[in-house]
Amino acid sequence: MTGADPASAAPVVGILVLNYHQPGSTLACIQSLRAREGDGTRILWIENDARAAQGSVEALLASHGIPCRKWSPDADVLPDPGQIGLMEVPENLGYAGGNNVGLAYLARHRVPFAWVLNNDTLLVEGSSRDLVEEARRQPEVSLWGTAVSAGRRTIFGGRLVLPTFHTEVVTDPSGLEDPLSFINGCSMFMRVPEAAAVGWIPPHYFLYYEDVAFSLLLRREGKKLGSAPSVVVAHEESLSSGLRSAVVEYYNRRNRWFFIQEFFPAHLRANQRRFAYQLQKYLFRFRFRRAWLEWAAYRDFKAQAQGRSSRDLRGPT
Repeated sequence: MTGADPASAAPVVGILVLNYHQPGSTLACIQSLRAREGDGTRILWIENDARAAQGSVEALLASHGIPCRKWSPDADVLPDPGQIGLMEVPENLGYAGGNNVGLAYLARHRVPFAWVLNNDTLLVEGSSRDLVEEARRQPEVSLWGTAVSAGRRTIFGGRLVLPTFHTEVVTDPSGLEDPLSFINGCSMFMRVPEAAAVGWIPPHYFLYYEDVAFSLLLRREGKKLGSAPSVVVAHEESLSSGLRSAVVEYYNRRNRWFFIQEFFPAHLRANQRRFAYQLQKYLFRFRFRRAWLEWAAYRDFKAQAQGRSSRDLRGPT
């Protein structure tokens, strides 16, 4: 029974899939999981910003023959084997906040492992059984990445690039030994108690850099990162927010400032000087929209405006 302890049939893994107005893609992700996971794994569809959702998730799943039941985050029981647990989060809590609702639910029911997956991923090789076996072989590791197939590349994580603290991909599992490496948020397998000990995925980032911060919080506690190359997910990047959209650019920039402040404050002043130079370059080249995004992100950082932004971020950069 995949993802379950044979002795007790109690679930060992909870899989969290956060949906934000992309039910068709989330359905495809759920279907790919059901094709490879056994009844012992509990799969949770977390409906972020549920008040604004169009259509019924329960009806959508039922139309594809998938059993589903709506659960409160405070529910005293887990979904039945083979049943999708639907949790509705009324507001948009972002990637971190939405998944943290599911993580807290798993912790309350003493599910030892959680697998957080983007809704625009498909499980194509392996299963949670492989991840649990990897965890039992590596007790010193708290957070694992899977192989992520993204176009022509296979990615195992990311790495911070100094001195700007931008990120680059890690295409070799050995790269996760670098102390500046991290596990990508699109596919993160974790020990639930150790994630709880660092306060879950940092919710104040809302969107982007929360996976970097989460990885470094675990490293601060002496924990290691690992990879499970035998588990492969395909990933369509930035489905919910739009590739290179203003949303992506704004949150990446704002949260990079918060990240530097939290983890590498000695580098803040030098990056502020680079910011002033970059802003001038955008203005001289008449890239006013990009200049505005840079300025808005920095201004909100200075105001310590964390979480979801109230700015109008519709459209491209």
